[in-house]
Amino acid sequence: MFATTLKTLQNSFGRLSASQSFAEVILCAVFMFFYCPMVLLDIPSFKLASAHAGLILLFCYDVCIFSHLFIAVNRLCAISFPIEYSNIFNERNTRVLIGLAYAIPCFTSLYMHLANNCLLPYVDFGWYFGVNTSADCDVIRFYVDFCKDFGVVAMIAIVDVMTIIMIKVTAPGMRLMSANCVQSQKKREREITFVKQCIIQGAVFTTELIFFFIISGMQTQPVMIFLCTTVAWSLVHTIDPLVLILLNREFRNMLMKNPIGRARTTRVTYSTQPIDQVSSTHT
Repeated sequence: MFATTLKTLQNSFGRLSASQSFAEVILCAVFMFFYCPMVLLDIPSFKLASAHAGLILLFCYDVCIFSHLFIAVNRLCAISFPIEYSNIFNERNTRVLIGLAYAIPCFTSLYMHLANNCLLPYVDFGWYFGVNTSADCDVIRFYVDFCKDFGVVAMIAIVDVMTIIMIKVTAPGMRLMSANCVQSQKKREREITFVKQCIIQGAVFTTELIFFFIISGMQTQPVMIFLCTTVAWSLVHTIDPLVLILLNREFRNMLMKNPIGRARTTRVTYSTQPIDQVSSTHT
């Protein structure tokens, strides 16, 4: 909603963030309007269709992590190449990245699972979505799901570390350029906020993957399986906006007032655009 109304998000970063948020909306909606009634009301027809609902969840999750990767690259370029940034992430290239963020999961999350009959049906013991058990599905689960997800999250971490380094490297020059600017201190504070945001978001995705793929396999109690899978999976997509709200005072103040009415007139300051521009962050 804000990406379509705020001038500060009418750019490549805003479009990438909106695309990623759209996938998170679908994922959370499936948990809310499909999973919750299925479990609480024990609806047999929902359980029969749960295998395909699980694939939708997997697809949306993959869209989110690939979008996060492209957003991380966007932030690195914004900090490292502020002059060339607008040419690198022009409207055409941004559309290509958004297309890739959805096209790659179409192959990894949908085609590979459907072609090998590796659906994600709902499992009553543990209240989670689990991959069908077979030799082929074990290979798909390890290489296409586990290795891919950890690989993408590792790349995000590497890019974020490079961005943090570039923030430190460019900080002295930016301080000299803005020595006579009253907003110099505010920009420096946003740099620190950006570092915190990178660390938290990277830690959240890494923790979720560890719980879902590793720790859940060590559990025998249904409640623990539920916490390590379903709860971890849904929480990772709600912590992102919480990080945004908690670490950005301007956004937090806007939401505490009248967000819809003020969205068209309020400029929100974020922490991910080039240092010489108004910064942004993602949900």
